[in-house]
Amino acid sequence: MENNFDNIKREALRWVEDAFASAPIKYPYHNWNHVTEVYKVALEISDGTMDLNEIDKQNLALAAIFHDVGFTISRLNHEETSAHICEKFLTERNFPKEQVEKINELILATRIDYKPTNILEKIIRDADLAHIGKKKYSAQYNSLFEELRAFEMPELTFEEWRKMCLSFFDDHSFNTEYARENFNTRKEKNRAKIANKKQRKRKKVKQPSNKKPARGIETMFRVSLRNHTNLSRIADNKANTLISVNAIIISIVLSALFPKIDNNPYLLIPGIVLLVVNISTIIMAILSVIPKTTHGVISRDEVNNRRGNLIFFGNFHRMPVEDFEWGLKEIMNDYNYLYSTLTRDLFYLGKVLHRKYIYLRVAYYTFIIGLVVSIAMFMYYLSIGVNELTAV
Repeated sequence: MENNFDNIKREALRWVEDAFASAPIKYPYHNWNHVTEVYKVALEISDGTMDLNEIDKQNLALAAIFHDVGFTISRLNHEETSAHICEKFLTERNFPKEQVEKINELILATRIDYKPTNILEKIIRDADLAHIGKKKYSAQYNSLFEELRAFEMPELTFEEWRKMCLSFFDDHSFNTEYARENFNTRKEKNRAKIANKKQRKRKKVKQPSNKKPARGIETMFRVSLRNHTNLSRIADNKANTLISVNAIIISIVLSALFPKIDNNPYLLIPGIVLLVVNISTIIMAILSVIPKTTHGVISRDEVNNRRGNLIFFGNFHRMPVEDFEWGLKEIMNDYNYLYSTLTRDLFYLGKVLHRKYIYLRVAYYTFIIGLVVSIAMFMYYLSIGVNELTAV
């Protein structure tokens, strides 16, 4: 089992590193560097803690590796997302189910307001916050400030952040004896260093380019969606025009031409041709405006995996209102998912427009060519009828 665990651990490290590397949003603090730091400290504390068996250490190591991988998808409820990703990863590799459950409990124990109930939960919480008792705390202090400014609290000032950190230091205490012995001294020094910092000028933190696109990109989406909507309305109007014109022609042919067929049999063939042209044109025009919707349900798994388009009614009209509200909140809290959804909406709207205009083009060609052919046939058969009357 040990060799198998070592293979899974190495694969998990590579997998999570790749997940952070390919994530659409890069966070200044919650990134692969933070994960590796927590992983190393968790192993350090577990090695310095008595009464831990090999299974406990395995669970702790994997929980530390996966504890923040949810940030690669969304900041919102990232602990639950991390646990879901970890469970899927380990289940696919036939990892013992009872261990997977324990690992997920450890991941969820990293929630900010959670109170640890056992030694493993205490260790992973101390590892997750061990940076406050490390020499490199200043860099992480600044990184976390930038992250909060960029993603949650854009109006946060440096002085407000300094006070928040001092309050956190005062309320925080390490859970394990090992952490208290090895990190408390540096923790106090870090607190004193923050307390002595002078308020610096408020500096505007640059928004990461992959967090919220610039106004020009928002304008692009707005203009593109409006133009596509206008094109769809124009197509529907053209189709309605074709249907109305051909319906009028059919009524004229049936009421004015066909009653005279007995006395003018040469009008039968061109009249039938004209009716076929009119009916074919109407059918093509109707096909271009027939609405198309999907099954009307997007599951929570699809939303968690950032699939589907929840802003199109055809995809949510059969969903429970609670799931729909939850899904919209997920979109609103994840700019990458929001703009991916808008992109998909624009793409499929373009696909619908393409189908509309294909049918419209065929309808117009059918009407124009058929009308010319019908008129030519009327003139031809009319000339034949005139010659027959002249001969008589």
